[in-house]
Amino acid sequence: MRKPFLILLIVGILLSIVPGAQAQQNSASVILYNADANTFPTVTAYVDVFDAQKIFASGLQPEAVSAIENGQPLPVDSFLEVAIPLQLVVAVNQGEALDARDANSITRFQRVSQVITQWAESRPADLPDDLSLVSQAGPVINHASAAEFVVGLSGFQPDMRTAIPNLQSLVTALDVVSAQTPRLGMKRAVLFITPQMENADLAASLEPLIQRAVESNIRIFVWYVDANTTFTNTSAAIFNNLAIQTGGSMFQYSGTERFPDLEAYFSGLRRTYMLSYTSRLSTSGEYSLAIQANVPSSGTVTSGEQRFALDIQPPNPFLVTTALQITRQAPEEDPFNTEMLLPETQELEIIIEFPDGHPRQLTRTTLYVDGTIVDENTSEPFDVLTWDLKAYSSSGEHQVMVEAVDVLGLSKTSMPVPITVTVIKPPSGPLALLAKYRTPITFGAIILAGLVLFLILLSGRVRLPTLRKVREERRAQNDPLTQPIHVVAEEPITTPDSKKKAAKRRTLSKKTAADSKSNVDAAASFIRLNPDGQFAAVPPIPLAEKEIVLGTDPVHCTLVMDDPSLSSVHARIRQTDDGGYLLQDNNSIGGTWVNYEPVQRDGYRLKHGDMVNFGQLAYRFMLKTPPPKSSPKVIVQNADE
Repeated sequence: MRKPFLILLIVGILLSIVPGAQAQQNSASVILYNADANTFPTVTAYVDVFDAQKIFASGLQPEAVSAIENGQPLPVDSFLEVAIPLQLVVAVNQGEALDARDANSITRFQRVSQVITQWAESRPADLPDDLSLVSQAGPVINHASAAEFVVGLSGFQPDMRTAIPNLQSLVTALDVVSAQTPRLGMKRAVLFITPQMENADLAASLEPLIQRAVESNIRIFVWYVDANTTFTNTSAAIFNNLAIQTGGSMFQYSGTERFPDLEAYFSGLRRTYMLSYTSRLSTSGEYSLAIQANVPSSGTVTSGEQRFALDIQPPNPFLVTTALQITRQAPEEDPFNTEMLLPETQELEIIIEFPDGHPRQLTRTTLYVDGTIVDENTSEPFDVLTWDLKAYSSSGEHQVMVEAVDVLGLSKTSMPVPITVTVIKPPSGPLALLAKYRTPITFGAIILAGLVLFLILLSGRVRLPTLRKVREERRAQNDPLTQPIHVVAEEPITTPDSKKKAAKRRTLSKKTAADSKSNVDAAASFIRLNPDGQFAAVPPIPLAEKEIVLGTDPVHCTLVMDDPSLSSVHARIRQTDDGGYLLQDNNSIGGTWVNYEPVQRDGYRLKHGDMVNFGQLAYRFMLKTPPPKSSPKVIVQNADE
């Protein structure tokens, strides 16, 4: 009766040696692992919750947990219990007792190895444990998979008889398991296989190791392998205290006892919580985070604080467009319509970037034109805004900007982008009216003429010419005396200047005659523009020839234009094989421009509706058959580029 009492007395003394560990053993705890703000404003973290018996508190709901961000309690969005792998170090304290053999000549350590091997081989592949093996000599295999660990354990055959038991393998195990785990939230444990140790300072030597394991939340499970006569001695009591203080347990094996299920040890260590909450931070800086949980039978427990840094910047919106000009004109099917100009609206696409690398939800996007709000989105989609163009009846340049506001209330406005709205008004006046209604007018005139002729014939006022009168008219036409006389004029005396002027007149005369014929057949033409951008009341210039040379020189140019801002040979327009038109400048002084951009050396391929300037003369390039219309899109370059 005295031995059990003595053992209990020793255990009580040992528990009093480590009051800090005992206090922690008897209280619940919450452990917060490093917070992850990469998905800001959502912050995630792994959390462990243990009750007063150091058992994982399973089944907690989000309502029982709150995140304390910079001292402000916030509700959590989710608090999910998940399965995780285990980080385990098997520490072998070599000694002669481990080499004792049974009737089959199998040593105690071989039996222990068989049990550990069977457990490692049964581990599922979807939860890969991190396994290590150490001894007094140091690490045997570090951070290995289950298969690699089995190979290392089977090859581990130390000389147990000559080894002297000590605590070095336990120290090495704590060093290995204290390193950063391969995955946040992984629990850490040590399986310490040891014989008895006859060391008077054993309890004192274990005290700092116990404190270290408790502070790092490392569970130590002890397999005490020795003769059963040692199960009640002081060494066994000290090792049992080691297991109890660190949240583990002790199993004693002499060679006949039944081994416990290792997975029963570790099943409670394979669970953790994954927490997420929505941050309320809106400025850059370093912040603190703690987790508070209401643990059943233990009350409210708060974790230690973790620090994390955030870089928060407002969203950066900008326009995406393919052109900086929008042309409004009457519909193709009704070119004289003065009431409707198309397009009436223009959709503008925008892109919103988050320079801080934390994409988040938007609450508003706004379109400004000349400082006035013209469209606003307060729900999805936020990346398309509509510009109403119906109020624009004259050409002009407008400054377009967009603004984006995120869920944190942060906002930013893009740089203004100049977009030109060109309004082509349909022709007006009597000629336009006649052209608009030419078909009904023509049919009406034909019908009216027929009615008049019918009435004249009906009244008998029209007489058909007689046969005699017809013969007299023919005789008069054949009589030489009645024919007109052609007078041959004397050719005037010419000078070099007069020859050049005459050649110019002949060229212009030929060009005018050719234009009148080719104007109908030309696939494209230049329409003259007044300084205000409206069409001038002059005939268009047809582009019917394969190549047209434009300038003031009547000898070298096929299209002579009399203007002081033009060079003698100013520009060339050439039809390409695919039916397009290539405009090239001939190093002119006044320059050749398309949409206010100078024509480069390799030329410019004209498009329907382009504004072309030859010196001071402005024209609109128009195709006889315009291409299908597409909504212009604007590509905005960043102001810093």
